[in-house]
Amino acid sequence: MKGKSFKDIIRSIPPVVFMLVAMIVIFAIIEPRYLSARNFRNILLQCVPLMIMAFAQTIVILTEGIDMSLNAVVNIVTVLTVWLALKGVPLPVGMLISVLVAIVIGVVKGFFVSKFSLPPFIVSYGMQNIVNSIALLLTGGASIYFASELYRAFTKTVFIVPNNVWVAALMFVLTYLMLKRTKLGANIRALGGNPESLTLAGVNPGRSLIKAYAFAGFLTGVAGLMMLCRVESGQPIVANGLEFQSVAATVLGGTSLRHGKGNVTGTILGVLLIQVIQNGLNICGVPAIYQSVSTGGIVLAAIIVNALITSRKAKA
Repeated sequence: MKGKSFKDIIRSIPPVVFMLVAMIVIFAIIEPRYLSARNFRNILLQCVPLMIMAFAQTIVILTEGIDMSLNAVVNIVTVLTVWLALKGVPLPVGMLISVLVAIVIGVVKGFFVSKFSLPPFIVSYGMQNIVNSIALLLTGGASIYFASELYRAFTKTVFIVPNNVWVAALMFVLTYLMLKRTKLGANIRALGGNPESLTLAGVNPGRSLIKAYAFAGFLTGVAGLMMLCRVESGQPIVANGLEFQSVAATVLGGTSLRHGKGNVTGTILGVLLIQVIQNGLNICGVPAIYQSVSTGGIVLAAIIVNALITSRKAKA
């Protein structure tokens, strides 16, 4: 058997990789400071909550769903943890309770989607409003604070890598193994690709869907804790907007909105691309008022290019 040609190797590389390299080169040319080790460390630190959120979004999208309430769950986790601490609950216990609440929210969403055959977008949008309202009620619409050294423990470095990046790596491994090596992972892919096969195999599709949303809830809860450790306060709107970025990162990473095709490895690349763009615009001095539109435009263009390249590969 002949080895792969250089052309075949290039074709096998996901388009997002070339986009990521191109963005880094462009920003490095505009601002040489962009290539500093400190800046790359900042990129890793900043992308952790979004990355774990995007793992959760990937799971939901693999079931042919979409979850617009991930930001609200992150918000409530930061708020509830601090609110409980202010009420005298030890911070680690409050963190555990908050993650359990995130899982319960995931179960509720999965139940309504599976039991009543409601569109995931509608269910998650409704849940987003409910959870965000609770977060605002708990805080009176303002940030709440509880001082603790535990926050900084997650930004300290072990083997050159910040601890919260290790947490993201652990969430990646858990999600990857769940999708690739477990029955639940196979069922999740079947939910998006061929749900009828689950019924024929004697598997309850509704139960599998609820488990998928529960796992996504767990991941989002952890993302909320990482956000809390980053901002060191309970903020009821801190993650607003990240739900859209998690969808964009998942799609950029190669996960299809249909047919249950995709993987969390690609999602990592999608998140890095978005964070590289945001960081690059910031370090190059682009005014904040223009950063959102610039990021949105670049990401939209990247998604279109990714779709065109993927389509051409499929036809080849």
